[in-house]
Amino acid sequence: MSLCIPLTTIATLLITAFSLPAATAPDRKIDLLADPSFQNWIFHLSEKNSVSTRREEVAVINKGVLQVTGKGFGYFRTREAYRDYHLVLEYKWGQKTWSKRADRARDCGLLLHSHGPDGSFGGAWISCIQAQMLEGSMGDINVLRGKTKEGKLIPTSLTCEVEKTTGGHRWKKGGTPVTFPPTGKSVASIRWKDRDPDWKDVKGFRGRQDVDNPVGEWNRMEVICDGTSYRILLNGILVNEGREASPAAGFIGIQNEWAECFIRRLELWPTGGFEQTPGKASTDSDPDIRPGP
Repeated sequence: MSLCIPLTTIATLLITAFSLPAATAPDRKIDLLADPSFQNWIFHLSEKNSVSTRREEVAVINKGVLQVTGKGFGYFRTREAYRDYHLVLEYKWGQKTWSKRADRARDCGLLLHSHGPDGSFGGAWISCIQAQMLEGSMGDINVLRGKTKEGKLIPTSLTCEVEKTTGGHRWKKGGTPVTFPPTGKSVASIRWKDRDPDWKDVKGFRGRQDVDNPVGEWNRMEVICDGTSYRILLNGILVNEGREASPAAGFIGIQNEWAECFIRRLELWPTGGFEQTPGKASTDSDPDIRPGP
């Protein structure tokens, strides 16, 4: 049998293959905050848009708590790539915001399945499937396709069950399966299931059905990447999910976009190996309280 494969398809497959690093599936808990000198992280920050690009002014780990100061514009990511994990993040917003987002909704995020060249998306970001951390939009999924030096889109996609909303799509269990981004597009957003239709990009925004706690209180976000599935839980509630993630592995990045955020827990567990339900241990407002092992 003779097969004829278009050159464009071959090129796409080669781009995908060369942009994917070898990935580790955790067989025990990995504490990503047990690295106060950031030796296992790579920083990529915009010189033009950052308030500061000095590492010590952008991110600090003190007594096991990571402070993302908000002065950076870009991200920092793990040197190692990961797959098949249950990520546990406990965070709270700080008070400080900077630059063009000084009066806008606080913004951060987890850049998961990151791959390809650093800065391939708009110079500041990387190809990834992002678990959004944005006031009023906690748990949105953003799929970012960066570009190669030749201007080719780097293959990155996720299929979600959705319903159409004004200006976009929102996750709905049992909804219409759609693969994001659409062909030829570089970015797409899948809103979390109860995102307020009247959302506004203003500092301190809270939607009527938001499940995260107010500014200054701790929250738990979990992202379960099992094979090609991708699920986001916020304070124990499933808020968004997708399947057929491509790639299904990559670096783990923390977005920096002019908002202060504190992270006291950033762990990778084997899939099926994390069973702690959110409670006082993950939502207590005392910053000195850390969850047990």
